Amino acid sequence: MNLSLETIITIVSIVITLLLLIFAVDWRYFRDWIVVFLFKSCLDFLWGSPVQNLKLIEYPIRLLPHYYETSILFELWVFPTLCVLYNQVTRERGFWPIIGYSLLFSAGITAIEYPLELYTDLIRYIDWTWLTTFYTLNITFLLSRTFIAFFRWGCDHFNTR
Repeated sequence: MNLSLETIITIVSIVITLLLLIFAVDWRYFRDWIVVFLFKSCLDFLWGSPVQNLKLIEYPIRLLPHYYETSILFELWVFPTLCVLYNQVTRERGFWPIIGYSLLFSAGITAIEYPLELYTDLIRYIDWTWLTTFYTLNITFLLSRTFIAFFRWGCDHFNTR
């Protein structure tokens, strides 16, 4: 069996993400993490599809290519999981650590994505740059952090017990 570099990267991404979910996530906050995961998946899918449809990014090799033009592996599995980890790390932290960790997580993902764009067919920048990736990742990390803070406030505020 001859596996391409892209197939190996895809399998490794799936497995590493699963292991992170199993061993790195603090499941005592299950409700919060499910909300973050689903919010992030919806946000990425709603944001990622137009980005691809506007031909800013292309995904030559992707899962379910007959159904989706976008990278569902990243948008519905890897990035939401990393967002759960980001929110876990910043759960009890103040404003500046929230910003700092957003920058660190975004830099790490960008540092992985850019070489993938250069050396594989998993992603191709058309009218996009690594800097665009970096700042859009930051925006979405911070949006997820804002959303979970709002969600927690709503649960506390409207709890009728």
